[in-house]
Amino acid sequence: MSNTAAHNLVTTLRNHEVDRAFCVPGESYLAVLDALYDCPEIDLISCRHESGAGFMAVADAKITGRAGTVFVSRGPGASNAAIAVHTAEQDAVPLVLFIGQVEREQRGRGAFQEVDYAQTFADMAKWTVEVHEAERLAETVAQAYHIAQSGTPGPVVVSLPEDMLAETVTTPPAEALPLYTPPPSDKQVAEVARRLTRAERPLLIAGGCFRTQTARQALAQCAEAWDLPVAVSFKHQDVFDNTHSNFAGYLGYNIPRHIADTFAEADLILAVGTRLHAVTSQEYRLPKAPVPEQPLIHVYPDNGQLGRVYQAALKLACDVEAFLRALTGQRSPTSAARIAWRERLHQVHTDLARWQPFAADDGVDFGHISAALAQLLPPNAVITTDAGNFSSWMHRYFPFRSTQLLLGAVSGAMGLGVPAAVAAALRLPDRQVVGLIGDGGFLMTGNELATALQYKAKVKLFVSNNRSYGTIRLHQEIHYPGRAIGTELVNPDFSRLAQAFGAKGLTIRTVQEALPVVREALASDDAVVVDVHASLKHISAYTTLEKLRSRGAGSE
Repeated sequence: MSNTAAHNLVTTLRNHEVDRAFCVPGESYLAVLDALYDCPEIDLISCRHESGAGFMAVADAKITGRAGTVFVSRGPGASNAAIAVHTAEQDAVPLVLFIGQVEREQRGRGAFQEVDYAQTFADMAKWTVEVHEAERLAETVAQAYHIAQSGTPGPVVVSLPEDMLAETVTTPPAEALPLYTPPPSDKQVAEVARRLTRAERPLLIAGGCFRTQTARQALAQCAEAWDLPVAVSFKHQDVFDNTHSNFAGYLGYNIPRHIADTFAEADLILAVGTRLHAVTSQEYRLPKAPVPEQPLIHVYPDNGQLGRVYQAALKLACDVEAFLRALTGQRSPTSAARIAWRERLHQVHTDLARWQPFAADDGVDFGHISAALAQLLPPNAVITTDAGNFSSWMHRYFPFRSTQLLLGAVSGAMGLGVPAAVAAALRLPDRQVVGLIGDGGFLMTGNELATALQYKAKVKLFVSNNRSYGTIRLHQEIHYPGRAIGTELVNPDFSRLAQAFGAKGLTIRTVQEALPVVREALASDDAVVVDVHASLKHISAYTTLEKLRSRGAGSE
């Protein structure tokens, strides 16, 4: 067997601990597919659409902490995968997208499916590179994985001219480059401790850097040691036990104004492992940008993010877990004011998260599904969520544990729910994997149910079927009440559609069916799709269409 650039690429992937890659096969990288044939150590998952393949790679990276790997063909394939590149950038997830490219002699001639990827992905990818010299392919791939995983993780795009891949090379496969994030200095930790000691109403905002159990344990221990209330960033409710007495709540979309106002009473904000993007910061009001109304201590592993939006009182570019462990060792006696503040925030969250069953005359309030899952899911469950109002019940009412895993798109992209569930079930086959998806999102990437069946991924998918693009309908009712257009949907019978794929299909039409059908779905040894005939009138966990119309503007 000759040592082609494609074989060198595959061996380099193996040296980088890549054990799974997602793809839609294409003629522009046939040489790589052939090289993967000789490398059983890398599990190749063939998907039904490039967006699904990309989303699976993003979800796999969130689970493993290593860069997700996806292969697509040129032009249309790369365009379809762009949604995953955008999500990886917004979610700070390491991803390496390999794209087959036209032959080198055809570049610049407007060849069939030719795209200049450096231009296409310029504002989404951390690095975009096209490899013209076969001898440098392995070296470039090592750089790609290093860049994807360094600082703020993100996507890297590698373009592979078809003829280059088939060339014979003499250079060896590349080894992984070392990753290093510095620990905080003793002086920095001491200064944070000094400021925390003086604060009566500090608030710790925890972000997406807490993917490992050891990091989550460090977060909990630090919060307990300093009596710190912990608010979690958008789509990261799983990083801290929601029933813990130090849990202060969730910084997501549409949280009631009084919750955000209560958080704003903090006299110091300690933001750890979060970039404090628009949603988490409540549109850059908590903390206020560019000059916060209270002192901000910002701890993040990438110095390039610190000071980019906020003028922080202290900026620490360091390993967040090491920082929290060092800060825990600096603990000081707490005060009565601090305890009262922590208890107050937890009570505000507890009041908001108290589930009260609602009946609707046009379907099932989706909160009944969240309540059933809260009762039945094990402490190590994986929950994936698509974008949409249906997820508001989970965010408001579901009591996440730090031993569970939540996979959602900070980017707000529709379509992640099903592919993420498939990727999670493949990566964690011994854990219960549940996906919550809207009817709009399911018909974007629900075709990956075929991938689940092909690779025996036993996903449990719950489709909120309210026959509407619900989030947009909510905004229409806020800004243009009574003038809904373009948001009504005509849907298939999702349970029968599931059966056509070879999965088990179930339906929930009434409140009384919610708990027993959820229990049946979770107990099944098959992939399951549950068609939940959801209420449109109960459009989110915070409001109804009737309330929106009666106000004419605004939402709870």
